[in-house]
Amino acid sequence: MNYKAKNDYTDRDSMSMPWVESPFFESILKNLDVSESLKNMARKYNKDGYVILDLDIDNEVISKINKDVEEIIESKNYVGQEKYEYTDHRRLFQAWKKSKNIRNLTKNKKILNALRFLYNREPFAFSTINFTNPTSQPLHSDTIHFNSYPKGWMVGVWVAFENCDVSNGTLRVVKGSHKWKEYDYNSIKIIHPDNRQNGEKKSYRDYDQFIRRLVLSKNAKEESIIMKKGQAIIWSANLLHGGTPVDDDKVTRKSQAIHYFFDGCKKYYTPMFSEPMLGKYAEKWCNEKENIFTYKEKK
Repeated sequence: MNYKAKNDYTDRDSMSMPWVESPFFESILKNLDVSESLKNMARKYNKDGYVILDLDIDNEVISKINKDVEEIIESKNYVGQEKYEYTDHRRLFQAWKKSKNIRNLTKNKKILNALRFLYNREPFAFSTINFTNPTSQPLHSDTIHFNSYPKGWMVGVWVAFENCDVSNGTLRVVKGSHKWKEYDYNSIKIIHPDNRQNGEKKSYRDYDQFIRRLVLSKNAKEESIIMKKGQAIIWSANLLHGGTPVDDDKVTRKSQAIHYFFDGCKKYYTPMFSEPMLGKYAEKWCNEKENIFTYKEKK
């Protein structure tokens, strides 16, 4: 008996995962009537897990954002606020609630058009982090912080507000690691502090150690991403990335990170505070109905 499948998986919407990460990626790409430059971008993203865009944003736009960040920090108007907080002297988390200029950057047409092409769904921004100085965050996957169900429908974008190289801290990535198995706290037996019981003490440090061992076991190498002012890097949800440490506190690396989800998922949640195996999904920072694109500024 010959069985003929109804779905040959050569359409961008034929699976619940992003087409750019589909096992049938090349077949799908072959059928697309798009420019060769777009096809090359998709191949790069599929292979390495990231692409770099030239945004051609005005210096005035960058200056306005940097000014807003400085004013928020100086005013200490973030203290005690859940939606925006200055986590240390290097980064400002969720400042989009305080700055229209920060919100506007999340709606940059070149970023959104690239995301629409790569994912074939409508993106919406839900998180921003504005950096003033280099950070030395260990290698990690963003899926430990933000995730979706079905998986894969989340991306990170980082926009450089000045030239970024090894002297002032670059983004480090492990090329191709987005294709590795996705690990969360539950899969490696790590309990978040909010969910600890009976004296359990495991935390993010355990996750950090696990990722270090994982990279070593695969004999994988980190790569520093050199960025020019006004460029943006888009990376896949599961790509391992981190910051390059810089000892000089006077060095700046002004930039903005943005995280996007895509329409059409059943769940958007924060894995660090969730227990999916028990059906518990925390939506901290991940509320589909209250995101940056739907935000209405109070008059």
